[in-house]
Amino acid sequence: MPIRGLRKVFAASLTLSLAVLVSGTIGTAQESGLKRYSDGSVYDGEFVNGRPHGQGTYRLPDGYEYIGSWVEGEIRGEGRARFASGAVYEGQFVAGKPEGQGRITFPDGASYEGSFKDGRMTGEGVSRYPGGAVYTGPMVAGLAEGRGIMEEPSGYRYEGDWREGRREGQGRITYPDGSTYEGEVKDGRREGQGRLTMPGGLTYEGGWRDGQMDGEGRLKLADGTLYEGRFEKGRRAGKGVLTGPDGTRYEGAFAGDLREGEGRAELAGGLVYEGSWQGGAMTGRGRLTWPDGTHYQGDVVNGQPQGQGKMEWKNGASYEGDWQAGAMTGEGVSLLADGSRYEGSFMQGRRHGKGILTEPSGYRYEGDWADGRRHGTGTAEYPDGSHYTGPFREDLREGHGVLGQSDGYRYEGEFTAGAATGRGTARWADGAVYEGSFREGRPHGEGTATYPTGDQVSGTWTNGLLTAPAPSTPAEEAPPAHATGESGEAADAAALAAAAAAAAGAASLAASPAAPADAAAE
Repeated sequence: MPIRGLRKVFAASLTLSLAVLVSGTIGTAQESGLKRYSDGSVYDGEFVNGRPHGQGTYRLPDGYEYIGSWVEGEIRGEGRARFASGAVYEGQFVAGKPEGQGRITFPDGASYEGSFKDGRMTGEGVSRYPGGAVYTGPMVAGLAEGRGIMEEPSGYRYEGDWREGRREGQGRITYPDGSTYEGEVKDGRREGQGRLTMPGGLTYEGGWRDGQMDGEGRLKLADGTLYEGRFEKGRRAGKGVLTGPDGTRYEGAFAGDLREGEGRAELAGGLVYEGSWQGGAMTGRGRLTWPDGTHYQGDVVNGQPQGQGKMEWKNGASYEGDWQAGAMTGEGVSLLADGSRYEGSFMQGRRHGKGILTEPSGYRYEGDWADGRRHGTGTAEYPDGSHYTGPFREDLREGHGVLGQSDGYRYEGEFTAGAATGRGTARWADGAVYEGSFREGRPHGEGTATYPTGDQVSGTWTNGLLTAPAPSTPAEEAPPAHATGESGEAADAAALAAAAAAAAGAASLAASPAAPADAAAE
């Protein structure tokens, strides 16, 4: 510090021995004269009984000069000394040394005005430095000691204890920006316990080391954010509690001023996180709990589920598997509140890719999914024992597929909007076969029915009933009735029998159960 430098220069300047002037005489009465000494020094002034006494000037070869009062060969009283270094002292002397009140000015513009003792600045005084800094207070042997004040042009001000020229002990510091510190100081730095207050509203009270927050402390920001815990080198480190103005709260580990390690946070909206933190973010293994009871346990990145984890909702539903950016994405198992179970691929929280859905009713689907719906190729098994294999579109059977029922019924052909619609072939357990057009699971349009008896009927069908039989095409022309001995009644009887058989077949197709509607979308 400048105060130590001031003492050093001044003390060196006064280490002079004037004992040579005490020896030797010029006369026995009071007189004036000039005396040269063997060391090259010269005295010009008043003498009494051969000793310098009264007013005189003394010079040394190194440039030292004293002008002032002498008493019996000793510099004593008021005087002015110019030292070889260029420093100038004006004030009181005793035994050749500054003693009492005086002022010393150094070549660089520094000065001290106040008490001196035994040639040193000791007692109350004011020191001024080249940069404009001013110290006011007690000095001991050229060093500030006790309670003193240092003020600088920048606005910096220290008022407090000094020890051997250093600001040390209890003090109050005012900084150029208006900040203030009250507490312990060591070698000019904040050290120990103290309180810092900044104009913007920030306050800190607690431990300090080497000028920085260190140890246990309490930091409050202008917006109301409060941290209570440990600091290292000016940053939050170790265990602490951080409370936000919005009521959010974190309790746990810090490193490098950031939440790092294990901790528990109560966030806005009631969300609670317990687990690992990295770089101030919820990252690692942890548990998220929402106000409604929903909770997640697993990998977390930047506050969102990512990696492997399990989510459980308050209604009993759950998902365990892969997560990306907070959404179910990848492979996983989902259990719904109604007991349904899905195992397979997800994308952004929806079933997407390959997967298997099983419902308590007995319904089961295995196949492709897109955007949460059955879409692509799959196999569905229904509660009544029926099953379907083929394409789906937006949760419904669509395209060429095969539907089988527990009673032996089988349909292979086109499906539209979940129902057998278009061209297809239906087979019944009794051997009956229908090939042709369908609408919503029943023969509709052009088609041919083959019955267990081997009889066939072709024509136009409406909602499972033959409404317009196609005309017969004989293999060859039938002989006349009379040539065969077959009466017209007999021919009519045969025709009626055929019609009856056709009617029976038509009734059978109409009564066949329609294909079951597709399972309801989940």
